[in-house]
Amino acid sequence: MSETNGNPQKQNIRLYAVKALADINRKGGYANIVLQQYINQYNMSDLDRRFFTELVYGVVRRKNYLDAIIVHFAKRPLNKLSSLVVEILRLGIYQILYMDKVPESAAVNESVKLAKKLTRGLSGFVNAILRNLLRDDGNISIDELSRSEEERISFIYNQPLWLIEHWANEMGLDKTEELCAWFNEQPRLTARINTLKISYDDCIYQLTDAGWIVEQDATMPEVLYIDKHVGSLEKSDLVMNGAITFMDKASMLVAHVVNPQANERILDCCAAPGGKSMHMAALMNNQGTIVSCDIHDHKIELMEANAERLGATIIETTLQDATQLPKEWAGTFDRVLIDAPCSGLGILQKKLDMRWRKELSTLKELPALQLQILNRASQMVKDGGTVVYSTCTLNTLENEDVVNKFLATHQEFTLDSIGNDIPVPHEGPMITTYPPRDNMDGFFMARLCKNK
Repeated sequence: MSETNGNPQKQNIRLYAVKALADINRKGGYANIVLQQYINQYNMSDLDRRFFTELVYGVVRRKNYLDAIIVHFAKRPLNKLSSLVVEILRLGIYQILYMDKVPESAAVNESVKLAKKLTRGLSGFVNAILRNLLRDDGNISIDELSRSEEERISFIYNQPLWLIEHWANEMGLDKTEELCAWFNEQPRLTARINTLKISYDDCIYQLTDAGWIVEQDATMPEVLYIDKHVGSLEKSDLVMNGAITFMDKASMLVAHVVNPQANERILDCCAAPGGKSMHMAALMNNQGTIVSCDIHDHKIELMEANAERLGATIIETTLQDATQLPKEWAGTFDRVLIDAPCSGLGILQKKLDMRWRKELSTLKELPALQLQILNRASQMVKDGGTVVYSTCTLNTLENEDVVNKFLATHQEFTLDSIGNDIPVPHEGPMITTYPPRDNMDGFFMARLCKNK
């Protein structure tokens, strides 16, 4: 494996990987952002970039299991070890177990060099751990490391143990394991064909003619699966001019549940980055008004830029806390969308490091905020209008429980049956997409109708 980028000075890609992992795991950096920063900063060649990406993403993906191995051989908890030593060991173990093209001797020797460079007197410890792993490799198994079925699943699929236990309690071990397996698969690139800029047929024709391999969804024609693209994805003409925009099918379902009609007045309470607002504008053919709110200035700017690129001219952005919507808005909207801030447990396939950022306490704290937003936003809808509550998580506390608590104190609202026009199997009026079955992110949606 080459570690030069064509420059006269040789680059130490493993050193960059350790530092990037420290930025992610110790400083809270987002993996995709940190990765790109390092690639740009050090002007990596394609070969180095691929090696670096595999190292960083590989360790992030399998951190749970790598840590179990470290604890097994070190005979002490991680918090008793130097944080840099932990990152070096994670990187070394990952290379030994998962990178066939890297000789085991190279993985050990380079890890020892990193320890000499970055720590004081701990290179021997790193060497001992990795050598012991090589000697006992055939005897170490997940079954040996795990103390329960839940922990076994957490090691196999590298999800936090608390999350495995939570899901197992909600849906059983079999569905939990099935879900974890799906989250570890490579996500299929999905985009929305923006009918404000292009027709379905023209979009498919132009992409196919350019050598792309794409597939249009059978049940939702705006959903486009991109299996191969030619050239830079982000700089392609249809992306730059807003003819296509990247969204998951589950996220697109939300706009259909809202079911906005031309010339209506719509409120999108927690709108940034604006994907659902833009989708609703397309469904309304830019006829009507969509008021899109967010609490952060920079996200308002992002929505405005997206609206301009996508040609969504009916979007009116406003800096607004969804828990404190203006009194003068009360009863003035035909439909209200609350895509509530949530734990994001339904989109773990696309954000590898998100699983390590969540805690059980978050799942218990969020429902209070979600209910507060729902209580306030529901006041904005007209009599006979509809409110849609949605999240991108799989957690009853944030989904069904929030809706049921709201209905218990708001007799003027009833659950509205979404019907069979939504291409997702569901029982009852509330919908939860199940990724392994539906081949999309995990989303929850409920539509509430205000009595006339």
